[in-house]
Amino acid sequence: MRRLVILFVVSIVGVLCFAKYTVKGAETDAQLKEEILKISDEREQALGKGDLATLDRIDADDMIYTNWRGVTTTKAQHQADVKARNLSFQTNFKHADVQVVIHGNTGIVTGVSSTNVTYKGSVMSGTRKFVNVYVKENGQWHCVLHVETPVAQ
Repeated sequence: MRRLVILFVVSIVGVLCFAKYTVKGAETDAQLKEEILKISDEREQALGKGDLATLDRIDADDMIYTNWRGVTTTKAQHQADVKARNLSFQTNFKHADVQVVIHGNTGIVTGVSSTNVTYKGSVMSGTRKFVNVYVKENGQWHCVLHVETPVAQ
């Protein structure tokens, strides 16, 4: 009988430890998603304002940026376009169906945007799907990839 009680107590402790670990993991994912959404919003605001200092801090040095026309640029080229006003936003970012998926130190943000954008004289006023990939390095989130594509009509 004594062994059964000990086995029962050990089993309960094991289940509680596992439950605590599972809840802690869920809290961690929720916290990471919140961090990524916050840095994503900060990046969008910086894009809208042409805030190169904030973009420089958030965008990784080896960032790849592909716009709705299929033009792929580096971080330096993208920032030069922002600085020269070759890339500008006529409306605030309006996103729908935003999802964040966590893979270790990487967060993937997807969604649909209806922001009006001008790129070197071409205006995009329809909706676009986007993917932003963020990686956490040395305690900081950096955008390493941005890809967008028009939504089929």
